[in-house]
Order: sequence, then C-alpha cells, then structure tokens
Amino acid sequence: MRFKYYIIFSLVLLFFKGVAQNDTSSFKYRKPLFDFNYQKPVFKLQNEQLSNKHRFLRFSVVTGYREGVKQGPGPFGLNFTSSIDTVTGLQILSMYNLSIADIVTHGMVRRNEIFLEVDDPSKYIYDPKYGDKENWMRKNAYCYELALPLGTIKGVNTLDEYLANLFGVKFGMEKRLVKALILVRTSTLDKLKSAGKGEGKYDMKGYFNNVPIDRLNHPLAEAGLPPMVDETGYKDPIDMNLKIDSWTDLPALRTELHRYDLDLIDGMRELEMFVIKKSN
Repeated sequence: MRFKYYIIFSLVLLFFKGVAQNDTSSFKYRKPLFDFNYQKPVFKLQNEQLSNKHRFLRFSVVTGYREGVKQGPGPFGLNFTSSIDTVTGLQILSMYNLSIADIVTHGMVRRNEIFLEVDDPSKYIYDPKYGDKENWMRKNAYCYELALPLGTIKGVNTLDEYLANLFGVKFGMEKRLVKALILVRTSTLDKLKSAGKGEGKYDMKGYFNNVPIDRLNHPLAEAGLPPMVDETGYKDPIDMNLKIDSWTDLPALRTELHRYDLDLIDGMRELEMFVIKKSN
C-alpha cells in the first residue's frame, strides 16, 4: 500500500517539474482590470447599506391571522406602524390581522371606493354577506412585517412594491364604470342653506350643520352602500337633520331627503376607484 502511494506521489512531482521546465518567455503579462483589495467588500454597497454598520440588509415576513394580536393604528389614519431600531439601523413597518384590501390601501380608502378584479373577491375584503367577521378574518387576514435599512424607504411606494410582489397583484387609482347613488335636487326651492351658526360638523345620526353637501357620502360609505355622486350643483354649506335609524334603509333615507327636496337615485357612473387586480 505504501509503495502505491509512493508511485503516485512521484508521478505528481515529475508532472510539476516538467511544467516548471517549460519555456514561458513568450508569455505576455496582462495587467488585471483592477488591483484587488482584500480589505474592501467584493460587492459595492449602496449608501444606506454603508450607513448600516451591522449589515442587516432587509427582510420581509408574512403570516396568517394571529390570535389575540390587535391591529395597531398608525399615524394619520394609517393602519400600519413604523418604528426605528437604532441598534440594527433598521426601519420596521408592521401590519397585523388585516385583509389584503386593507393592507394594500393602508386603511386610507373607503370600502365602496375599492374595485376588485380578482378570481375570488371573498378572499380580499370582508363583506357582511360572508357571515361572522372574526371567523372570516381567521381564514383570510394576514400579518406583515418589512424591515429595511434606514434611508431606503422613499415614501409609501417602497412598501407598495413589496406588497404587490407578495400578493401577486397590481393596485392603484383607475377609472371604472360602477353602480352609484346619485344625489339630485327635486326642485329649485332652497331648503338646504345653512344658518351659518356654530362650527361645521356632522354625525352618523343624520345631523349636518354648516358643512358641504358632499359630507353625506361619509355615512353612506360607512354603511357599505355604493359611492355617492353629488349632481346637485349646490355649493353653499347646508343644514340637515335626517331622522333615520339605519343608513342601509334606503327607502327611509330617501323619505327624509325628500323633506329637503333631495333624492338618491341608482345609476352608473365612471369614477376613480382603487383597483386591485391580478398581476398576471
């Protein structure tokens, strides 16, 4: 056995000796494109990566519904929170137990302004016809966390790019022909003009004081009704006291509006909608 290894080792030595004896005088020296510096990284880092001394570059994590976790309200009505980890140099965006529609709209779009062009709309946003909301959320809600180096996030578009890739959708404002509730006047008699007393305010009970007429759209949207289109042409502030028990009771609502020579009629209109559609 030792003799076998000795023969192989001798042959290897003879091979390298022969190579060393070859005439290499005709070989031309070729200067490398650059002198490699072992003290520098192989790949060039971006500015935000250079400022991140710990080199935690980024991560994106999604899970399903998490029992007992509350949706964290963010600033300015947003449904996500943003925090900065000074130890790791990361900015962290967090969303908890939200539908896909709530995630991609960031909580800034009313339900009746969302238009779905997907295979199964029931997986994207809750509707009372789906039954108990909590049960629906357990099957269709998500938790999401995105961590990026400080300085990487350039407005909400950075987050939107990650979300679009994650859920395989495209989303944004586009015009669509949709069913709408059209607010019209039924006479030229002015029963709307505000007395101009007190601050402008309104509530979900139907009380409107010194506010624009388009404020009527808010309780309608909260009730899950189609978007309202104001075609009254009325520009002045209004006073109204609609005595209704439910905004979903359209016949009762119309009866109250008639007292102010107003009406809501069904129609189709091309409106700016927040469209969510499959990316392929």
